[in-house]
Amino acid sequence: MQELQGTVPILKTAQELDRAVRLYQASDLKGAELFYQWLAIRNASLEQNGVERAGDRVPGDDSY
Repeated sequence: MQELQGTVPILKTAQELDRAVRLYQASDLKGAELFYQWLAIRNASLEQNGVERAGDRVPGDDSY
């Protein structure tokens, strides 16, 4: 199996993530570049998902 070499971009803000998703959809990436961009978006999405935001909670959410 071929080993991929390169770096995965680190997206820190929601704006960077949004921009990366739009670029990903509009680009014609292939191979390792496609994988690294997808991985960066995945990692940032998971990180954003884990952030507690004030005011975004559903009333009664803690009772489940």
